[in-house]
Amino acid sequence: MPRAQQPPAPGRRRFIKTVGMAGISTAIVSPILALAQTPATPRAGTPAATPAKPDSAAAPAPPPEISEDARSLAEIVRRRYGKHLTPDQIEGIARELNGRLAGGKALRESKLTNSDEPDVTFRA
Repeated sequence: MPRAQQPPAPGRRRFIKTVGMAGISTAIVSPILALAQTPATPRAGTPAATPAKPDSAAAPAPPPEISEDARSLAEIVRRRYGKHLTPDQIEGIARELNGRLAGGKALRESKLTNSDEPDVTFRA
């Protein structure tokens, strides 16, 4: 007489569900931790940390001038992807590239010595 096939034990099912949840949680945790590490912005009702100058009105500071290098790189983006982008988006890309180029310039200007320790301790 053949034996009827039994369903898998509940332990196996629980194990498979746990492994699946572990995979999902690793994909979700990284973005959540990145958001948790961003500095909090002050609420609209709370006073700002630095007082405003009495002579200045509530006019925002003018954006920094976009470098020629950033404009050239933005032109390449416009030639390749211009049909999918608006002029405002291309201008935003140029500002982003300008900020990244300025960051790279600041990194190149900083000098390190052999005694400078890394900011992060690496562990394997």
